[in-house]
Amino acid sequence: MIIFGHRSTHLKSAQLRNVKCPNCETQDQMTASVYGRHVHIFWIPIFPAGKTGVFECQHCHKGFKKKGLGEDGKLAYKNFKSTVKTPLWKYSGLAIIALLICWGFYASKQKDNRVAELVKQPAMFDKYTFKTETGYFSTFKVVEVFQDSMYINYNNYETDRRTGVDDIDLKKNYSDEIYVLTNKDILSMHNRGDIEDIERK
Repeated sequence: MIIFGHRSTHLKSAQLRNVKCPNCETQDQMTASVYGRHVHIFWIPIFPAGKTGVFECQHCHKGFKKKGLGEDGKLAYKNFKSTVKTPLWKYSGLAIIALLICWGFYASKQKDNRVAELVKQPAMFDKYTFKTETGYFSTFKVVEVFQDSMYINYNNYETDRRTGVDDIDLKKNYSDEIYVLTNKDILSMHNRGDIEDIERK
């Protein structure tokens, strides 16, 4: 399956005035067609990649490349090409990428705000995803909440990827041993950026 490549689409055609056909020398019968190239991924245009011209004499029906035209033809084509605008849809891939980036920043900011609020008001059954001292990722669950601390069960496993947390978040992986974390401990973890997420049912 081709997921990346180039593609050309027809943009505009016009008859070039005061231009003779290099083959039959008939004047005012040369037609120029401008094609716009663009880079695509999964057939979604990402950005334009230039324009090219195709020429045909309507009298003798012979086709030419730009280099096959005379100087008058090249000048006429240059003037015509300057009037051909690149359609906005050829930038649609860039627009989608920009929107995804903006959405990612917004979603990240919303998550950070939610985590900041949940840290201040811990509740039973909260599940914390956090960075370990070794730089890996793991989880712990809140068993009971007190005024200034909480009881938790740690996950016995760690993962080197944030996205791998779901794979280790299994009931059998949590220790039966109870640990104590104070509210100050949790706030310190949050301030250091060690708390990645908090899930509350």
